[in-house]
Amino acid sequence: MLLEIIALMMIVLGIFLIFRGLTESPYEFELPESEIEPEFEEEDWERRKRRKKTEVKAGGVVLIGPIPIVFGESRLAVYALILTIILMLMTFLLMFGWR
Repeated sequence: MLLEIIALMMIVLGIFLIFRGLTESPYEFELPESEIEPEFEEEDWERRKRRKKTEVKAGGVVLIGPIPIVFGESRLAVYALILTIILMLMTFLLMFGWR
């Protein structure tokens, strides 16, 4: 029963994080009160967008059966692969070892 609750909480958390990631913008605009104007020109918008652009790095693992497919920036992909191996070992231990 406890494992079912933990699994459902992880699924809900994963869905929340996916939607959160999709709604965030890679551009962060934090303007002081003096710079906020109700109307501004298109050139000004483009200049601010270029100035505040942030770099996004990601990595992950997709498991298709027993075959892992690793993608993303190398350092983050290695962390994701290590986490995947740990989770697979925990799954095998729970399924076959602790009965």
